[in-house]
Amino acid sequence: MSWKRAQTHAESMLQNLGLPPAKKGRKDLRGKRLVLVDDGLNPYRTMCFTVAAKIVRRRGGEVETVKPAAGEPSHAKIVDAPTPPSATRSANGPTLRSRGAPYQRK
Repeated sequence: MSWKRAQTHAESMLQNLGLPPAKKGRKDLRGKRLVLVDDGLNPYRTMCFTVAAKIVRRRGGEVETVKPAAGEPSHAKIVDAPTPPSATRSANGPTLRSRGAPYQRK
């Protein structure tokens, strides 16, 4: 079992899922989640899934590995990750003044 071969298969799997290769350093998978359904019986498949997970994390995506249900084959799929709610400002928190407004001492 070669890591280079597993990397080639992982990249091919991601292309089949609709994720084209990205330029180095791009975080283009933010808001995406890779769901890997793996039973762990095939060590080569597990290694390919591990390499695919590294690639997706490096590109800004999230990864979730789950055990398959009875009779369900091992597979991978891409889903949109739920975005966390944005934090609201508190009423007594710091505020920004506009550039045109003069500084007022209290």
